[in-house]
Amino acid sequence: MQRKTVTMLVALLMLSAIPLNVSADEYDDIPTNATNSGVHDSLVAALAHADLVTTLQGDGPFTVFAPTDDAFAAAGIDLTTFDTDEENATLTDILLYHVYSGAVNSADVTDGLTVSMVNGDDATFTVTNGTVMVGDATVTTADVTSSNGIIHIIDKVLMPPADLEDIPTIASGTGVHTALVGALSQANLVTTLQGDGPFTVFAPTDDAFTAAGIDLTTFDTDEENATLADILLYHVYSGAVNAADVTDGLTVTMVNGDDASFTVTDGAVMVGDATVTTADVIASNGVIHVIDTVLMPPVELVDIPTIAVGTGVHDSLVAALTKADLVSTLQGDGPFTVFAPTDQAFTDAGIDLDSFTTDEEIATLADILLYHVYSGAVNAADVTDGLTVTMVNGDDASFTVMDGTVMVGDATVTAADVMASNGVVHVIDKVLMPPADEVVTTCDVTIGISSDGYAFSPASVTIQVNQTVCWQWTGAEMAHNVKEVDGMKSTTYVTDGITSGAPEVNVDFSYTFTEDTVFYYVCEPHMSLDMFGKVTVGDGGIVVPVVSDDKEEENTPGFLGVTMILATLGAVLYSRSNRDEEL
Repeated sequence: MQRKTVTMLVALLMLSAIPLNVSADEYDDIPTNATNSGVHDSLVAALAHADLVTTLQGDGPFTVFAPTDDAFAAAGIDLTTFDTDEENATLTDILLYHVYSGAVNSADVTDGLTVSMVNGDDATFTVTNGTVMVGDATVTTADVTSSNGIIHIIDKVLMPPADLEDIPTIASGTGVHTALVGALSQANLVTTLQGDGPFTVFAPTDDAFTAAGIDLTTFDTDEENATLADILLYHVYSGAVNAADVTDGLTVTMVNGDDASFTVTDGAVMVGDATVTTADVIASNGVIHVIDTVLMPPVELVDIPTIAVGTGVHDSLVAALTKADLVSTLQGDGPFTVFAPTDQAFTDAGIDLDSFTTDEEIATLADILLYHVYSGAVNAADVTDGLTVTMVNGDDASFTVMDGTVMVGDATVTAADVMASNGVVHVIDKVLMPPADEVVTTCDVTIGISSDGYAFSPASVTIQVNQTVCWQWTGAEMAHNVKEVDGMKSTTYVTDGITSGAPEVNVDFSYTFTEDTVFYYVCEPHMSLDMFGKVTVGDGGIVVPVVSDDKEEENTPGFLGVTMILATLGAVLYSRSNRDEEL
């Protein structure tokens, strides 16, 4: 009955309504002046529907921000849809968000002023060049005085801020944070993030959890769940931080105790390697930023030998380091870059640690191992094709980079950039062998190629035992080589004989002969042209027969017989010579 009476009163008043700014009566209450304005029919009807007319006819004083009919139409508020008690309570909440308890003239409003409206929610004002706004609504007519307060006409309906929920509740309702909510529950962190806070939570999406390969069913033990909690709390900062407050290079300590760093590029915010895709989701106890990658806390780094012990594929390397007494060395400050061969690589290289027993052998092992160590920390991305560096053992190692694959010598880097407290480890698939120490050869005789290219020069030489012959030529017009044959101008090669290898235009080959012999050789491509050579070493290996005294006596007549024959022959020749002269 009371609602009908009010409605009839409103209708009668509207018959004579004229604009409020012309006929408002300071002796009339706020609902009456609104009824008489001619532009607040929707507001008056809404007040009646929500049973608030009597309230705003009370003593007050009130300050009412009165949306026009156009504002109600723009807001899409249809009073016929407010049927239930819950819906009418919502309408009441909206209307009372336009009412402040107290009389405030526009001149009293300052820029940034925030007040609590009658419905309990805060409203904030801005003042720019004399124009007053409350929320996103502009005051178009100010300071309409009524008997129980003041009316300010606005061009929009103010909507109360949604009732904020805590961070886990908001995450539950997004539809893309099911994995995060499940993880928080698994790690028993829901209650923590329902606390007062404030917290800033970087919330990875379900896709981010999938990409990270996090399977909650694998977190069974207390230790595993502690690891999960550590990961999750690395996404939480204690304090409310909006995206606009983040600066490039900012580093903060997250709730788990580890630091996280931010980058800001062209307005895009990243935390670690995760991009903030949705920022500033306000919660009752903080703020949420949605990110596209799960953040992994930095691993507590250990030294290089300790990392090798834990990989499961470097037992041979660790044993070798122990055998060579190098563990303490690689536990030093460094930094070192270690190229770590796998157990399979040691097997393929045939390295048997039991065979290294003497000091000299262990020194050789240490030389091999230190050929895998560079003094300095070098990531794979810093290696360039053709780079050559000196390893700790003093020998040079060269790198090739092809299609992103890095090789050191003939070993391929199969896993790169394993960070240690004192350097970096790169896993390789072969054991690197240091280059042999260069031996300086002294040539006792040097053999080259003749000017026409078809003969060795000199073709025959004689040397002493333990002397060295060098065959050397550079830039020859034809390819030549040295290959042993079983006799002078023989076409039969000696099996496993001495050779300089394949024919080449540049040859620097040497051989030291350690016994009396005759070495016959040929140039393979020019065998048919008789390009042979001979080296006589010492006496050539000829055995001189030993003659006894008896033999010498027995041979004496024979010797005299030969002498007599020669004498007779000489006489005959002399006689013939004289005869020829006489003729």
